[in-house]
Amino acid sequence: MGSEQSQLKGVEISKKAIQVTDYWSLYNGDLPNANGGPSNSISIFQGETLVSGQFWTNQNPLERAIKNLKIYRHPYILKFFASWSKGSLKMLATERCRPLATCLNITSDVQICLGLRNVLCALIFLIEQAAVRHLSISISSIYVTDDGAWRLAGFEHLWRANEFNQTLLEKSQPYRYTKAIDTNELASKGQSLEQYAFGVMCEEILHNKTDTNIPAVEDFKAYCATHLKHGNPAMRPNLSAVLLHPIFNHDFILIHSFLTELPLKSNQAKQEFFISLADRLRSFDPETVAEQMCSLLLSRIVLLDTTAQLCVTPYVLRPKNDDLSPGLFTPKIFSAYILPKVKQVFCVPDAQIRLILLEYFPAYVEFFTKDDLQDHVLPQLLLGIKDTNDVLVAKTLLCLADLVPILGSAVVIGGNRSKIFADGRPQGIPDAANPWSGVRSITPVIGSGEFLSGSPVPDVDGDNSASFTSVLMSPSNFNIMPERLSPEGEDIFRNNSDGELEVDEWSDWENDANERTGNQIRLIDTTASEPPPASVTIAMNGGTVEPNATASALLSRENSTESKGKQAKGSQSAESIERLDIKTQPIRKTDPASGEEFDFFKDMEPVIQKANVLLIDEDVDDGTEKILPPVEVNLSETGPLKQHAHELSEKEEEVPLVNSSRLEIKVDDLETTEDGWGDDGNDEW
Repeated sequence: MGSEQSQLKGVEISKKAIQVTDYWSLYNGDLPNANGGPSNSISIFQGETLVSGQFWTNQNPLERAIKNLKIYRHPYILKFFASWSKGSLKMLATERCRPLATCLNITSDVQICLGLRNVLCALIFLIEQAAVRHLSISISSIYVTDDGAWRLAGFEHLWRANEFNQTLLEKSQPYRYTKAIDTNELASKGQSLEQYAFGVMCEEILHNKTDTNIPAVEDFKAYCATHLKHGNPAMRPNLSAVLLHPIFNHDFILIHSFLTELPLKSNQAKQEFFISLADRLRSFDPETVAEQMCSLLLSRIVLLDTTAQLCVTPYVLRPKNDDLSPGLFTPKIFSAYILPKVKQVFCVPDAQIRLILLEYFPAYVEFFTKDDLQDHVLPQLLLGIKDTNDVLVAKTLLCLADLVPILGSAVVIGGNRSKIFADGRPQGIPDAANPWSGVRSITPVIGSGEFLSGSPVPDVDGDNSASFTSVLMSPSNFNIMPERLSPEGEDIFRNNSDGELEVDEWSDWENDANERTGNQIRLIDTTASEPPPASVTIAMNGGTVEPNATASALLSRENSTESKGKQAKGSQSAESIERLDIKTQPIRKTDPASGEEFDFFKDMEPVIQKANVLLIDEDVDDGTEKILPPVEVNLSETGPLKQHAHELSEKEEEVPLVNSSRLEIKVDDLETTEDGWGDDGNDEW
């Protein structure tokens, strides 16, 4: 930018011209933002390369204006952006502006005072400091920016002092504003012609203004007629002296000028200025203050000043919601002037400025439209949480929480969500006399910026004791109280009725224990000399085994009454082997030749077969023989008995005598325990 051929890429120029002169046409343009932000508004001056007239033979007006705008820079001079050629056209890009003549009728009195002062300061810079001459000071040479600030232009008539001469003055008169030309200009060789032209311009702008509109305006108009337009050019004051007139020095103008020239002020002067600034601004119309000073109050140098952060910024970024609020601007004015500037400042990648905006974000977030929040503010906040500054990230997350009631959590954090927490509070007690005691809602109040309960607030002045009494004294109210809400996940069982659920039915433990007791037997290996009270018959695949000498097991009953009842049901199926606890030792046969015992169970593998029946005879007290109910014996677990029976079946005529000391057949007591859990598969072999 500043190069003769620095063409702006992607610039869009409107087709409708705002101003058409003899030298150029003015159009609005939009320049895309390289960072993806909103486009920049600019103005495009478009003129022909060749312009008729002897005065422009060496250089056309637009080319000369471009050259001078590059060289002379001042805050109150129209800002140069770029220039380029397009065919036979010359293009100049500047800050967005419009001619003063098109908006003078709608310009406020304060804007006029500020505008005249801006032009005067620009002329002082050019004439007294840069030593150049401006030959075209008029309304047509002034442009107004979007924020209402006046800018000096007309630089096609700007000449250096060493280039200015009588010939140039004569040739330029046909191309200048006629009323701004002094009749004695040629005689005085152009001395103080700028003071004269400035006086004429001020009279035209202030011709219908009075002291009620602008302080000291009548005196200034007289000052222009008698001093600035004095017949003797030597008696005309310097432009810097004109700046001392009261019209340019009332309080509003001084505040504005101080904010504009803030970089030139000392730290002590800035501190004293910011301490009293808020109170001074309250004495003026808030809309005028917002319109004229919005950009200055939210400028980088003000936002970063420590004194301004305490004494000014809180009153600017907090709207005046009521009469007690210390804010400077009402919500309407805040939305119209302050909010657009805040939206622009949000795009500034400065951590300290962003922290200041986030500090007061809850105070002004509700004044943004949803589109602005979603399209401009939210992307900037999401960008802020990726920063390495922990303080910035923490405040950004708090501001994102303020956006949830307005935009919704799906917009702020995304839509991949599910309900995890349930409202487990008991439902309220319905009471017609006390309507606020109903079920509350945890839905946030949209637009309030806070998560509040949806239940009405009880009247502070009202008497609610009757409602509480009706609840506490009436028993029926507690009977109708519904159960608490079901927890999350409980609804998966709601479709199953009581009949559909399979419930294990438990038998009567006491009766069942008695039934098991009647079938329990104990086989005890004994070496007693007395004969056993009963004989043991073991049926194995049609074969039987009867011990000859002493019995290998002693039959015992623990409940004779129950056993007699069971004997009557001999046709029923036998009890499971789980009722018995049979422990055996390996049976060894003695070899007569070697005197060693023969192991029947060597290299045997267990064979699982169908359970067989163990029949046990026992003599009762009356001498009659009774047959016990058949008992199932799992031969897969009584391998020695099975092998023994198999040997006897092969050699029926040779039945070996089995020493009772070699065979132990025990059936442990399965006595019923008190808790009814005596036979639940805890058998040990």
